[in-house]
Amino acid sequence: MHAVNVALALVTAFPAHAVAAEPDPVAALRTLLARGAGATTEFYGQASTDISREVVRNGRRTFIGSGMALRGTGKVKLGRAGVVASEHVRHLSIGNRHLVVDEAAKDPYYAGLLPTVGTLRTISVGGRQYQLAPGKRSWVRVGRASGAAAAFGDQFVNVLEPATLRKLLSGKVKKTVSSWQKDHTTGRRQRIYNLTGTITLKELYRVSPSFREAAGSGAGLGTAEVTWTYMYDDRGWPYRVGWRFYAHPRPQVKGLGDDRILRGHFATQYRYWEKPMRITAPKARPGRGLETDDLADVLSAPKR
Repeated sequence: MHAVNVALALVTAFPAHAVAAEPDPVAALRTLLARGAGATTEFYGQASTDISREVVRNGRRTFIGSGMALRGTGKVKLGRAGVVASEHVRHLSIGNRHLVVDEAAKDPYYAGLLPTVGTLRTISVGGRQYQLAPGKRSWVRVGRASGAAAAFGDQFVNVLEPATLRKLLSGKVKKTVSSWQKDHTTGRRQRIYNLTGTITLKELYRVSPSFREAAGSGAGLGTAEVTWTYMYDDRGWPYRVGWRFYAHPRPQVKGLGDDRILRGHFATQYRYWEKPMRITAPKARPGRGLETDDLADVLSAPKR
C-alpha cells in the first residue's frame, strides 16, 4: 500500500478528537434517566450573612461578620422522571459563631441553623427522607419527600431535571470548550463544555420541582437571580453545576431570606455515571427533622 493510502486508512480508523461531534446535553441526560444511572457527588459552598458587629482591635474600631462554609459528598440515583434517590453527607461550619448565637435569640432562622453545625447525613428514597443529625447516633424518618430532596436543598440548580436543563440552555449562554484532559479522580480523558448564564429564582421556581420543594411557598424569592455554571463532558453527561448570588443596591436586589444571606455560592461535582448505584433507607424511627437543614430554608424564613 502506498504511504498516502496508509495515512488515509489510519485517519479513517482512528478519527481525531478534534472532529468529534458535539454532544447534546439534553439527549444525554434522557439516556441516563432511561438507564436509571447514578453518580457520586462532591460539593462545597459558602454564604455570607448580614450579621456584623463593631469591635475594637489593637485600639482601632472595625467590623466583624459571620458566614457559613459547607462541604461534603453524596450520591444520586436517576429514574425516568429525574432523581429518585439521593444521599448527602454535609459538613457545616460557621465563622464567628458567637454572633449567630446572639442573633438566634431573636431570629428563628438562625436558631434553626445552629443545630446543623457539624456533620449532617440525609437520605431520600422511596418517597421519604431520613436524617442523622450532628452529634446523634440514631437515624430519624422525618416525613415524605422526593428522591431529590437530600441533594438539592443547597444546590438550587438541578440540571438532572430535563425541563430545568432545557430552561437554562434556552437563555443567553456563554460557552467555552476545554482541551482534552484527564480527570484527576477517574483517570478518564475527556473534553469539558462549560456554559454560564443567569436565571431569576422566580423563573427557577416555576420550572424546577426540586427547587419548589426546597424553597417552600416561594414568597421570599424577591427579585434575586443567580449566575449558574453547567459543565458536561464529551458524552454530554453532567460533570459539574454551580450557582452564585450577590445582593446589590443598583438595581435593588435584597439578600436572600429578607437580607439574611448577602452573598453565596455552591457547586456540585458528578462522577462515575457509568458505575452501578444503589441508595437504601437506613433503620430509623419516626421523628421531627431539623428546622434549617439546607441553604434553601432561608427562602422561607419569616420576615424580620
